[in-house]
Amino acid sequence: MPEPETYSYPRYLNAKKSVDARALNRRIWTQFVDRLSSRGPLIEILEVGGGVGATVQRIVEGLEDASVKQVHFTFVDLEAANVEAAQDTLRQWATRRGYAVDDGERQTWAGGPLDVSVRFITGDLFDLTDELEDETFDAVVAQAVLDLLHIPAALRALRPLLRPGGLWYLPIHFDGVTAFEPPVEAALDARIERLYHESMPGVGDEEAGPAGMHAGRRLLTCRPDVGGPLLDAGSSDWVVLPRGGGYPGDEAYFLHHILHFVEDELSGHPELDRSAFTDWLQARRQQIDDGELIYIAHQLDVLARSP
Repeated sequence: MPEPETYSYPRYLNAKKSVDARALNRRIWTQFVDRLSSRGPLIEILEVGGGVGATVQRIVEGLEDASVKQVHFTFVDLEAANVEAAQDTLRQWATRRGYAVDDGERQTWAGGPLDVSVRFITGDLFDLTDELEDETFDAVVAQAVLDLLHIPAALRALRPLLRPGGLWYLPIHFDGVTAFEPPVEAALDARIERLYHESMPGVGDEEAGPAGMHAGRRLLTCRPDVGGPLLDAGSSDWVVLPRGGGYPGDEAYFLHHILHFVEDELSGHPELDRSAFTDWLQARRQQIDDGELIYIAHQLDVLARSP
């Protein structure tokens, strides 16, 4: 079990790459890649909340066999540590894939199936319209970002950056179900899951604040004049299972970090007995170490189009 001081958000983002890869809705993903490919030999993409670069990798892989020749990414994250980790991760990944990588004002990849450039920005998505001035993009990508924001306000801030007919690709948005199995104590399990959901930003004030636990369904019901016509949506549930007494990749750390989130949110909560909560966390962590814990979170992927 990681010690509290060893929890690292960039490591968590790397650990969940394999979890996300299993979860992503294939129908939505295929539609996104096909529609994106049809927009021409040069594709320009804005990704907000880019984390450590996993979605850039996935999009490049998806477009390498298409008719696209060039892909220009503008990669934005609020945290400098994530941007730095993404620069390093993408450099190493592209090099392993056979690209010649040059770090200049943009990170460029040459000598492969695509000509790729990535511009890295540390900043807030609400400031991008001013920062990028008159630039526009073929797609805006936001993975697991809008859970934390007021969705209509975020889409209004980003909409001027999307070209007519451009794509909104919004995968991995939480939608109200968390489950840990096997049970520790059924009533306590249910209380912790309920209180964890209630701790999420926006619960109880979803019209004025972040969408929180229902971000997925809020994305489905945004007015067309805010985000554009909905093209499709589908589930993208996280399901983490032990295999052969352990977990693939770094997914044990991913599970420990999920419990770290729960502990941070609920420690000292007046509806939880401190001792019972401590015992529950210890039991769940032991289940991870013994290769027994199963974790499920229900999420939605959304694809929409600019008017």
